[in-house]
Amino acid sequence: MIRFDNLPPEVMQAMCTPMHQIIPPSAPSSSRPPTGALYLGSFSAILDPTLLASANIAALVQVLDAPWLPSVDAHAKQGIHLESYRLDIMDSTSADLKPHLEATVRWIDEKLRKGRNVLVHCQQGVSRSAAVVIAYLIYTHNMSYDSAFDLVKRKRACVKPNSGFVRALQEWEKQWRPPAGSEMRPDMRRAITSPMPTRH
Repeated sequence: MIRFDNLPPEVMQAMCTPMHQIIPPSAPSSSRPPTGALYLGSFSAILDPTLLASANIAALVQVLDAPWLPSVDAHAKQGIHLESYRLDIMDSTSADLKPHLEATVRWIDEKLRKGRNVLVHCQQGVSRSAAVVIAYLIYTHNMSYDSAFDLVKRKRACVKPNSGFVRALQEWEKQWRPPAGSEMRPDMRRAITSPMPTRH
């Protein structure tokens, strides 16, 4: 349960913002095609067709245990054609996130490589969807958990994966990120998307 008392203003503002861009799209070059942008947000984002259209969202990762979600057919009637990947998981410290991560981040990576903008969302855009985006950065950008969390936190100030998800992500880092000074594992897939540079 998220407590709203004593939250810093930047966190409250982030929670009131349906979605934030985490990774920008890349321009095409002679060596690679353009890639899509990665967004992180809340349930309210998918209820706003104008917002989805303005960000050219083409794919959704829905990290929810809700029995009902707006269908992609409903969006299509409004001219917004979406692909959807659903991950049914509760925002609970006992929820086992790790078995779902590889298939989910590979799906995200596939869509981004095809130039499609992807929105990962849960109910509030705080814990579940943030954990998936952090896992994506660890898997495809060779980032540590701490570095990936810091990047996502700078983009969306309200992110806070629950402690169970944090443990799963730290285990995920050990699984996919090679130790310092070692060569990259041959089975690791490197993304051609890049996080936005940090502004100082």
